[in-house]
Amino acid sequence: MSELVLERGIVIVYLLGCVALGVLASRRVLGSNDEYWVAGRSVGPWVNAIALMAALASGGSIIGVMGLAYSKGIPTTLAFFAGAVVGFPLASILVAPQLRRFGRFTISDFLSARFPSPVMRFGVPLLIVLSFTIYIVAQMKAAGLTAEALLGIPYDAALVISAVVFVAYVSFGGMLAVTWTDVVQGAIMLVVIVVAAALLIVTFGGAGAIFDAAMTRAPALGEAGASGLSTSLGAFVIWAAAIPVVPHVVMRVYTAKDARGAQLSLNMAMIGYVVMILLAVLVIVPVGKASFPELADADLVFHEVVKAHFPPLLRGVAVAAVIAAVMSTTDALLLACSSAVAHDLIEVAARRPLSPRALGRINVAVVWVIGAVATALAFRPPALLTELYSAAIGVLSAALFVPLIAGLWWRRANALGGALALTAGALVYLGLYFSGVVPRLSAILYALPASALAMLIGARLGAPPDRAITAEVDRLHEDAPPDSAPREIS
Repeated sequence: MSELVLERGIVIVYLLGCVALGVLASRRVLGSNDEYWVAGRSVGPWVNAIALMAALASGGSIIGVMGLAYSKGIPTTLAFFAGAVVGFPLASILVAPQLRRFGRFTISDFLSARFPSPVMRFGVPLLIVLSFTIYIVAQMKAAGLTAEALLGIPYDAALVISAVVFVAYVSFGGMLAVTWTDVVQGAIMLVVIVVAAALLIVTFGGAGAIFDAAMTRAPALGEAGASGLSTSLGAFVIWAAAIPVVPHVVMRVYTAKDARGAQLSLNMAMIGYVVMILLAVLVIVPVGKASFPELADADLVFHEVVKAHFPPLLRGVAVAAVIAAVMSTTDALLLACSSAVAHDLIEVAARRPLSPRALGRINVAVVWVIGAVATALAFRPPALLTELYSAAIGVLSAALFVPLIAGLWWRRANALGGALALTAGALVYLGLYFSGVVPRLSAILYALPASALAMLIGARLGAPPDRAITAEVDRLHEDAPPDSAPREIS
């Protein structure tokens, strides 16, 4: 009983610390949109890198990727993971410097300015809100499973407690609170995974011995499994295309002090992410498979390893690490949803700038509503976390990748092409995903070419972009000084 009290105490202290950071940040951010959404564009590369790593190494990564490796095999899991690793340099080279020079708040700001049309202005934020709500559900499941398995707290109660905490600090502290908490959360996650892997390697006589034992008891762990080549390739492409376009990464680009800082933070985040996922998949999962070869829920493999092989203090820190993983992603997702609704939809529909006070009230309300909806959906979630959030990210990748890359790099890309590319990518992806004609995750392999073809057709049939738009695109590729103010595209 004393062990359980210790574990719960560690988690309670951690949760209270997150709320305290949110309250402290609220004193600075609630009167300023710049502070609330992009932390005053003042975040250095090291802090931004840790926050980026934390935002991407979510509960889905720590819990879901290990569950996927346990059930589908390590090769299939590495296809998911390798796509994200490729996505970091893509974002660093093709997106980060240009978007930071653009200097707004959201990806919708750029796309609606580059491709002026109602489809872009209203379609992008709606797509973000719907997709990210699904993504948040995956994170909520990870929090509930962790608290239930390791702390003895009922799943439903754990959902409500964790939701209240992260919704509270996000709604009041904005990007500044998200940055502060994500740095703490990212450090906790990295330390726990590294320490856990090191202890397991020492306990079982080396990484090679661990892998050999797992292969002996469960040879399927090293096989590609039943997913097939098209599913693995689709997962790879989804995540390679996702990193440059997902809003919570784009918002991190905007928080950087300058374009160079944005690039550095992405590259450094990739290193931390690689270390964390490789240790989880190649050390922790084989121990779990060898020790517990017949788990009913694959997503519980990390919890079972922690319970079986670690002392109470480390178990408590491990619970805090998983909850940190959930919160570090969910807070970024909530903030992206808040900006999509308040800044990209409501303020645009009002046709006039809203006061920081009015937007602040809207931000708080939006975060609480989306948090409540996601929590309600998470009471009965699907089985595999990674497949759930990969599907949500897939539709964003299919819809946004071609318009963003073409908008930044192709001067002839026009409004009709952008609208058609977004629509074709989303519709083809969703149509194939839900029809069952192809393996679900391989839908991206058809959706991205359809989006690119639609962009070419639109550029051919539609009016060329205005000179002001092409001039702004040219400016984004110049080495502007860090404090260079963004210009309006009109």
